[in-house]
Amino acid sequence: MILDFTISNFRSIKEAQTISFEATGDTHLEDYYVVHKDKYRVLKIATILGANASGKSNVVRAFSMFHDLILEPCKNKTSNIEYDKFALDTNLTNTDSIMIVNFLCGEQKYYYEVHFNNKAVTYELLKRHPFGNLREHKVFERTTDLESEVSSIKWGDNYRSVSNSRDLTSNLIHNRTVFGAFQNTNVNIPWMKEIVDWVDSYILPPILPSEQHIYEYVTKKIIEKEIDKNTVASQLKKADVGISDFLIEKETKDIPKDLVNMILSADDIPEELKNKVKTDPTTEDFKIRLIHNGSQGGVPFDFNEESRGTQRYYELTGILIMLVNESHFVAIDELECKLHPDLYEHFIATFLNNAKESQMVFTTHMREFLGDKDMFRDDSVWLTEKSDNGATDLYSLNDFGSDVLRDSTSRYNVYRAGRLGAVPRLQDTYLESTNNCTDNG
Repeated sequence: MILDFTISNFRSIKEAQTISFEATGDTHLEDYYVVHKDKYRVLKIATILGANASGKSNVVRAFSMFHDLILEPCKNKTSNIEYDKFALDTNLTNTDSIMIVNFLCGEQKYYYEVHFNNKAVTYELLKRHPFGNLREHKVFERTTDLESEVSSIKWGDNYRSVSNSRDLTSNLIHNRTVFGAFQNTNVNIPWMKEIVDWVDSYILPPILPSEQHIYEYVTKKIIEKEIDKNTVASQLKKADVGISDFLIEKETKDIPKDLVNMILSADDIPEELKNKVKTDPTTEDFKIRLIHNGSQGGVPFDFNEESRGTQRYYELTGILIMLVNESHFVAIDELECKLHPDLYEHFIATFLNNAKESQMVFTTHMREFLGDKDMFRDDSVWLTEKSDNGATDLYSLNDFGSDVLRDSTSRYNVYRAGRLGAVPRLQDTYLESTNNCTDNG
């Protein structure tokens, strides 16, 4: 599970901003919100509320960036690390971005720090703290000489005999993390494999409000029986969107000849894939049909004919079942997008009531939940506000003292009054006319 995540010099985030999942000593909604792991009390949910363009979505993107640094290493020395730095301060152009993650994996607590820019990973530090031990210890420290583009690793005292570390170092090109190098090296380092497998299985793809075809991801999981189809159908019934069941129909399509020729002539396509396309130039696709109850029985509708809200809840339902059945982390941008407020709250309540060791961070504009103390804890609610220099400030309700928030204070009323920040700074409603035409009539 993720304990906290710190980001700096990433898109609208300038100075280091930290979002924490460590619960305070407050026992409010303890059984629903808090997971106990060794001495750690970890929150299942972090909600990010703020004005438009305040940086909420960039926190979601940062989690995805961390995932890619570990699992999507650059292919060669000329590849760039694709992302955007803070663009409103030219002094940061040549300054590294930094991400720091404290997380629990197996029976260990890890501290991982990585510095990077578009050209290179310049520094990494991994520390390990086994459950029950008094002290943490250093696993490795990686540095990169930017002039020579050569990276080196200093192993901690307990890891000097890491087998095949020379092979690992030989694959540690300047624009890969140590974990990225590990994936390109034929070595057996169990604890490193455990971390890579944890990132791969624990962190799910981010869910965005834009069209990103998450339904394809969910449907493939259903076909592969990683998500139970009947459970999805049951949840759709509970959502009162008029659906009693759904069908998944597979179909085989020919790959266009131009695409076949492009695949066969490309240098970076594996030979195995080329041979498959050469012998069988087809691809398997699927159609989803959602069944609505009519006066004469069930009537199937094509997925594309459904409302955007129904489509999105089908996607979210699949993700929800994954979060409940296994341990996963997901970042969702604008959770309420296309959903009725009651359905939005139903999704959150179902997650809290059923998930065991999964986590979810989501952004929202739905401030009304602050009026219901049975829906949140102060330490689970985060606010984003743009400073005067255009940088994102990230802070928690828990950061406010009793002079602003007492136990009896309505968080909703205080937020609406602007005392918590993170609201649009709107100006007057006067509309200036730019019409210079004169009436000659």
